[in-house]
Amino acid sequence: MGIFERAPVELVVYELAENDDGYGGTVPGRGRRHTLRVFAQPIDADDNASQGWSEPGRYKILARDFPTFRWGHVEFEGRTWTVSEYPRRHRGSQRTTFVSAVIERRGSHGVGRPTDQ
Repeated sequence: MGIFERAPVELVVYELAENDDGYGGTVPGRGRRHTLRVFAQPIDADDNASQGWSEPGRYKILARDFPTFRWGHVEFEGRTWTVSEYPRRHRGSQRTTFVSAVIERRGSHGVGRPTDQ
């Protein structure tokens, strides 16, 4: 059993889908739901990190494999997150290949509030 099979964090990812806006056009919305087991690595924290009170605003998500479709948004730690770097596959040997993505907490760094549809 490899390290990626023991990933400790559960993440819910929604595919990016186009929904009818009621006026003949489309708006971005939730697509299919996927539950993944991943590693979540904090990238940075808000301005008060030097005082030890801040939570990370961004995470790098790592897994052996996960869907590389366009992610609409992510649910992690009871919050809704946006995707700032879409999934990328890092190729190596069969043992070292992995996929990564970067998520950012909504409401930080100028990102708007979540909308449920």
